[in-house]
Amino acid sequence: MWKTLGFLVLLSSVFPHLVAAKTLTPLEKALQAIAQKEKQTVQAQGTTPTAKPRFWRPNEQNGNPHEAQENSDTARSAPILEKVMTMAEGIYPCGVGKTADSMAVDPFGLTATATAETITLTWSNTGTAYKEFVGYWVRKAITDETMCAAGNTPQAKASYLDTRVKAKTQYIYQVTALDSKGQTLVASWPVVMQLAPPVPPEVPTEIKSTVHEERVQLQWKKAKRTSHDVQGYLIYRSLPGEKEKVCLTNSPVAKAEYYDDTGTTKILYEYQIATVDNRGQTSAVSTTVTAFARSRSRNGLILMSTAYRGMGRTDTGFTGDLQFAYYIGTLYGEQDEELSPLALYLDPISLWLLTGDVKFTFITEEHFPVAVAAGGKGGVLLFAGQQSASGGSFTFSEKSELDYIWGAYASLSKSIGDFGIHGGYLFGSMGDPIFYLSKYMRHGENERTRNVFYAGFDFPIIRRMNVALEIMYPVNANLESDQHPVLVNLHIDRLFNFDISYLRWDQGWAFLGYFNIRFTVYPGEWNK
Repeated sequence: MWKTLGFLVLLSSVFPHLVAAKTLTPLEKALQAIAQKEKQTVQAQGTTPTAKPRFWRPNEQNGNPHEAQENSDTARSAPILEKVMTMAEGIYPCGVGKTADSMAVDPFGLTATATAETITLTWSNTGTAYKEFVGYWVRKAITDETMCAAGNTPQAKASYLDTRVKAKTQYIYQVTALDSKGQTLVASWPVVMQLAPPVPPEVPTEIKSTVHEERVQLQWKKAKRTSHDVQGYLIYRSLPGEKEKVCLTNSPVAKAEYYDDTGTTKILYEYQIATVDNRGQTSAVSTTVTAFARSRSRNGLILMSTAYRGMGRTDTGFTGDLQFAYYIGTLYGEQDEELSPLALYLDPISLWLLTGDVKFTFITEEHFPVAVAAGGKGGVLLFAGQQSASGGSFTFSEKSELDYIWGAYASLSKSIGDFGIHGGYLFGSMGDPIFYLSKYMRHGENERTRNVFYAGFDFPIIRRMNVALEIMYPVNANLESDQHPVLVNLHIDRLFNFDISYLRWDQGWAFLGYFNIRFTVYPGEWNK
């Protein structure tokens, strides 16, 4: 560089007519003045100037990428300085008339700090001391590019945030104070900075697995932001003892929760989770948790019971269930002409059933052709009468009844693939509710004990959406049926729990609407 400055001075002394013929730019004047000063200093001291510019790079010694340290490596700094000094007209360090020693002091104290995403420049507000000062101009370059303005217009504040930066790339920055004509009043020394190495995302912690019907639920603590925002999580699954892991997610999931319904039921799997940030950087995998999906529950059809235990278990033991059903009445139906010559549309009848069911499965299909269970049921029947035709809130009428129902039963069940076939006989009063489902059916005190023959089947439509259908035929102690009613209940899982029934008796038929909820209270867990 000093050779360049000396060359300019020599050129002006040898060819003064060339200099006189051309008006010098501020840069040329500054370089000429600096070269003249350096020449005088060298002649007076007989030494070579040793002042070095200040360069900044990430602190590699202490591993903190957010701080900067001075780099006095001449071999590395000199080429960059030489480039910066020749990049653009009007860009020069410090000011005109400074000596070599004083030039080592940056008038702005320009510093740069870096994160994994941005570079921040800060400097002292020195430019305001100049009368013609209008603002600062930040210039930026990569070592193999021409330095250009980082912003569109001069700025008043003494800081700059650069977000248009790439990883593993060194950037050169310089700040100049400009006057109203766009001329440089004073300039900083250049600094060199690059993005800090990104910190990998946090590893997910506090992972929990929960067994559900035909799926496994995974939950974990959300990872905090490191160098970049968290984009989501990847879920890995493998069999115990196997090194090969299968990624279950094509893209990161945003929530700290995941349901795996792709595995085989009753097969134990190992799960691990990794965090992904918005730059695609992945953390190490988490600790391992194990879980398996249980088989779908088949302990009950709708109102009747099967010979299977709760939570999809196929072993022997007790099971306890609670079941709620609410029949809203006739959606559409026809009766004998002597009773009603018109079809019924939305004829509301409120019938509430709340029952409990306890049974013991003592024969399973593992060793016998069919599964066998015996149990008892008890509950409450509330017949609220007919609602108003407007469909408003119902009121108890003279027909309202509150009664207790009970029964003891034996059930048989058989699985053929995904299909389940069931049947049984229930002794007691559990058949009474059928006679409340139409105002055209009789339900008198002389028919209090009505046993029930029942049969049905269940099968999955799609995964975790099953269909159950049951047929109930009430009889008395002599196996005779009054009015010969047959009730067919249809239930589709996870479809708003609103279902359709078909009722048939001697003098008519009807389609009924009802709500049904059934859940296991014991055993509440699936043990392999």
